Parts: sequence; structure tokens; C-alpha cells
Amino acid sequence: MADPTASIRSAPPAQPDPLIGRVINDRFRILGVIARGGMGKVYRAEQSPLGRVVALKVLQPNYKGENDPEFDKRFFLEASIVSKLRHPHTVTLYDYGQTDDGVYFMAMEYLEGRTLHRLLRDEGPLDPARALRVLLQTCRALREAHGHGVIHRDLKPANVFLIQHDEDPDFVKVLDFGLLKRTDEDPEEALTQTGLFMGSPKYMAPEQIRGERVSAATDVYSLGVILYEMLTGRVPFDRPSSVNLLMAHVTDPVPPLHETNPAVSVPPAVEALVYRCLAKTPEERFASMDELIAAIKHAAPAAHPGFATGTGEFASSGQSLAAAHLLSSGEHPASLRPAVPTTPPPLPVTPSGASASAAPAAPAEVHVTHEPPRRRAPLMLLGAAAVFFGAVGLGLLGLRATQRPEAGSAQPARATTVSVALESDPPGAEVFEGGVSLGRTPLRAQWTGERGDPNRPHTLVFRAAGYHEHQVTLSGPALAYLARLQRDAPPEAVIPAPAFPAEAPPAEPPAAEPSPAPAARPARSAPRRPRQPPTRNAQGLYNNVY
Repeated sequence: MADPTASIRSAPPAQPDPLIGRVINDRFRILGVIARGGMGKVYRAEQSPLGRVVALKVLQPNYKGENDPEFDKRFFLEASIVSKLRHPHTVTLYDYGQTDDGVYFMAMEYLEGRTLHRLLRDEGPLDPARALRVLLQTCRALREAHGHGVIHRDLKPANVFLIQHDEDPDFVKVLDFGLLKRTDEDPEEALTQTGLFMGSPKYMAPEQIRGERVSAATDVYSLGVILYEMLTGRVPFDRPSSVNLLMAHVTDPVPPLHETNPAVSVPPAVEALVYRCLAKTPEERFASMDELIAAIKHAAPAAHPGFATGTGEFASSGQSLAAAHLLSSGEHPASLRPAVPTTPPPLPVTPSGASASAAPAAPAEVHVTHEPPRRRAPLMLLGAAAVFFGAVGLGLLGLRATQRPEAGSAQPARATTVSVALESDPPGAEVFEGGVSLGRTPLRAQWTGERGDPNRPHTLVFRAAGYHEHQVTLSGPALAYLARLQRDAPPEAVIPAPAFPAEAPPAEPPAAEPSPAPAARPARSAPRRPRQPPTRNAQGLYNNVY
């Protein structure tokens, strides 16, 4: 009987990685492999003489290939652009180059954490507020890249890295700008060939699949796919073959979120945000990261109440960590701003340097008084608030005056689009605006032209048989609303009145007839008054008949 372990014993041992232990360009000693990909490998390396640990990305020797003859020029140009990105949510590039034997490398910031891809595999769909927070940080990194004239083109959960930063476990670092493309390239000078297939099929925009010119809206589409996956746990299009998958992005409608995963609940404002990002044509999507960031802040209040991470709440305002990131960098959603801008008083500091809230105060330092409150304090606060808002108003007027365009200067007009996601409970209600029917709920639409102005208010009326008419006025770049219709009250039962015979009208009194002469009475001893002749009154009766 043959030994079943013979083939195992005779198998050749795995070949060690030839780059481990090598020093690249006399600076980076490779310590081990972090990850592998189609373009190459990422190693953990130590930079000397700093002793700093870096992530060293080394491209495969055969990656250059015949399909990209301008690889050398393209690599160094793109690496030089990435090295200029300084946003906190973008991975930092320290160095790049080529060795004497033709190895291309990039030395980047070493990160400890996990990718968004791994987070979704470990924990499943994210809460809408948490998903928006991850999306918002990614948009801020891309806004800087777009400001340098380049776009990413390969956005996917594997390129969104989450690290622990202070108290935030979901601090975003955007990776792999190696596939970026300049937006100002001429077709004749494009370093990335139009027909060269780059990107991940599950996250590619239709125009990217067709080989057309890409733009900032291309990254918006990929972010829409990522947000869809964060909310439902699945991508909108997943087909057994790559060809069918790519064609689905180009032709198939986006499946509703509740059909992809009925177990999740997504606010209508967030759902409308997803559908606009996933529009088939770039003109129907958000045109820039600034527009997308504004839409995220618009949808954030609807998603915020469902947020939960276990990282605690703000003691001062009670808002969660998601709201904190939406409020950071001066980007405050209107519904999350405090009513009056206030500055909290500094906490008293103990001699050891810790805040007094961190250690219990001594009883001798607690002073309790019973003095009634003074009435001058509210007046002083109101006066200070009036002075503050007056100064802010004057500053805004001055800023508007300085930024006012000169007379006769032409302002470029750009078509705007409003994403619509209208629901009703129960569904099937007909929606009217200005007496014109817009369709029945659930209603999904993209409004352009005059109706597509985000600043225009839309007064919508929901009508359904057996329910009260519901009216609401909405405005903004994304109109998302759930109309809860109230059922009409049943008609009260009418008890018929009992039938009685009709009463006869009262008869007019007959005309009085003259009374007959009284009978002769016996003679009296007293003389009688002489009898007067009877007279008739207005009613035809006798007055002096007795």
C-alpha cells in the first residue's frame, strides 16, 4: 500500500520572498509581507536612519506590460502628485522611486487597523449615521485630490482604511491613489490610455466601463456603491460573470435598498442620497465633492437618532460621536447647530494637570449659596448675544459685498438636479404639485430644469382614497419624505326621526256673531243705566257687549 504522505513529503518547500531582508535604495529594509494584489505587494519595512516603520508598496516586475508603454512617465507623475496630498484622511506618501534593477516602489504611512471591506465582513451593514460618517471623511480626502486635478478611479471598501484615532475607531484613511487620472489631460497626451481597463468591476461607473472620459462624478458613483454596501451589506449589482456585472452598471436600474436587504431601515433622505450618487449619467449625479458633502450634511439629522457605537456621547450636548464628526471642520448641518453659539467655560485644572472633572473635588471646595438669582444676568446675556449677532451680521454683509460679482460679468449656468424619494404609509398615495399628478408612492425621480432648483420650495399633496389629504412643503437637493396618512373617520349613523301625522294648521277664528238680546230680567229696585248700541273693533268683535 502506497504511503499517502509520500507526495506531501516530496513536495518542494515554499520559496521565500526574495525581497524580504533586502534594503531598497539604501533606506528601506523589508521586514515582511502585509498584503498582495494584482499590481504587486505591500511590505512592512523600516526606514533608516529614522527607524520609522513604513508600508512599502512594490509593483510587480511584469506589471508594466505592453498595454501601458508610458508606465515610467505615468508612475513618476502620479507619485509626485500623490506626495502633494496632505489631507488627514489621505494616506501619506513619504518616498517613491525605482531601483537599479527596475523595481518600482512607494513608501507610505504605516497604518494599523482594518479596511472597510473587513469591517463589513465582520459586522455586517452599518448604522446609517456611522455609514455617513465614513462617507463624509472619504469625501473630504477626495475633495483635496480633486482640487489637485486628479480623481481616484478605484474607490472600493478595500481602499478605505479605518484606524483608531483618539476616541474615534472609524478614522478614515483613503488608500491606493496609484490609479488616479488627471482631469486636465488632453486625449493626445493622456498617460492613462482610454482603453486600458482599470478599476474594480463592482464599483465602476458606467462612463468608466464604456471607456469614456472620467470626471469627479466618476468617484461619486463609486462612493454611491460603497454607501449602498455599507447600508445593506451587499453591492447593488452582483453577477456571476464580469461582463454581466459591467453591463448591469450601464443598463440595469438600481434595486431598492429594502429589496436588497429587508432587515435594514434607511431614512428616506439617506436613500435619496444613494440613488442620486448611482445615477447612470454623470450630469444627474453630484458634480463635485462639495455638493456631495452638503447633501450628506442635509441627510445627517435623519440618520443621527439611530447611531450607536458604544464610544460614548458628548457630555455637553448629548450628541453622539457621529454628530461630532459631522460638526467638525466648521461644516455644521443646520439642525445640529446649537441655537446660540456659546463657548463652554474652561474646566478647573488640578495641580497635577488633570481636569477637575476627572477627580472628585474636596468637600471644602464646594460652595453652596441660597442667594436668589439676580435678574440682571439674563439681560446681560441677551445684550452680549445681540452684540455678537450684530457683529456677525455686519461681517457677513461686508463679506458679501467684497464677493459680489462685478456688473456685466457672466456667471456660468449649470444644470441642477433634485433627487426625489417620496414614501407614504400606506403606500400607493398619489402625489400632486400645483394640481399636477407626479405619480404614486413609492416615488423615485430626478427633477431637472426649473423644478430641479434646490432652492425652490415644493408644496406636495398626498391623496389616497379613504384617507385625509396630506400636504407638505420641501426644498433642497434631495427631497425625501414619508407621509403618514390619517384614515377618514367613518360616517356617523343617522337615526331616522319617527313619523308622526302632520298637524293640521290652526283654523282662523270665526268672525264673532252678534250676541242675541238678553232675556228680560226681573225688575230691580235700582234704576239701570241706559243701554248703548254695540260697536265693532278692528277684529270685528264687539267692544261694549256685556
